[in-house]
Amino acid sequence: MTVCAAGGMHCASAVSVGYAGSGGSGAYHLKSKLPRSRRPPVKRAEPRPIDRFALIGTLRVHLKGGRVTEPTTGVARWFASSIGILTKQVEKYDMAEFLERASRFLTETRLRNILLVEIDYDRVYEDRSPDDLQNAIQATKRYISQNRGRGNKVLISALGKTDRDPRKDLHLTVEIQYYRKHGFGKPGVEVRITGIPSVLLPHKKETKLQYQARQTNLAARLSSARKRAGFRKECENTMALVLRDYEVHLKGAFEVDGLERADTTVVKNVVSGRP
Repeated sequence: MTVCAAGGMHCASAVSVGYAGSGGSGAYHLKSKLPRSRRPPVKRAEPRPIDRFALIGTLRVHLKGGRVTEPTTGVARWFASSIGILTKQVEKYDMAEFLERASRFLTETRLRNILLVEIDYDRVYEDRSPDDLQNAIQATKRYISQNRGRGNKVLISALGKTDRDPRKDLHLTVEIQYYRKHGFGKPGVEVRITGIPSVLLPHKKETKLQYQARQTNLAARLSSARKRAGFRKECENTMALVLRDYEVHLKGAFEVDGLERADTTVVKNVVSGRP
């Protein structure tokens, strides 16, 4: 019989396998599993809340029929004729006519909830009821009449909503600004649209706890980065449809010489609440 001289290096010896604390018996004990009813509950990680965001689109409208004014004497005339400084453009619509055309646009786009109307930064009308377009127009007309048509800037702010699938639906805040007299080459009308996904806003008569539970459920359904990117893309597509629709109605309500659409921007972490 040959005895290995390096038994401790590569020849296996008898080995007892056992768990520590088995009393040195060397026996291999199988550890039984606890019944499901006795296992400690596994706490699942809460889904990360969806970052609230808003989409902002802008339409700039150049109108037909305006006239150009510039200084006629002195150094100011030289600046105006040489490099365009001090040259002004005056649109043909007075305050009353702009108001009529803006009312047509707001009616056709179903923006009948008016938040406010300002003329030269004077508050002429404030939100009083959900469907108050006509009241706002009449109050503004009275103001214009009392001031004999004077005024240069008009601001109208209104609320609206798209009518699409809940995941694609947007609550809209629309601001229309009109400058009767402004810098040469600048738009006479500017329309700024802010859209917030409806599913991220509280519903009417919804309690705070109900709103939080709905947001948690939405976050769980949109748990992956891919799903959340898809949700945002759907909202961006809705905004693109709104902008195209507004372009059509602006061309119907105003005599448009040219129309520019600014790139839609995304603003993150907007304050949640009713628009």
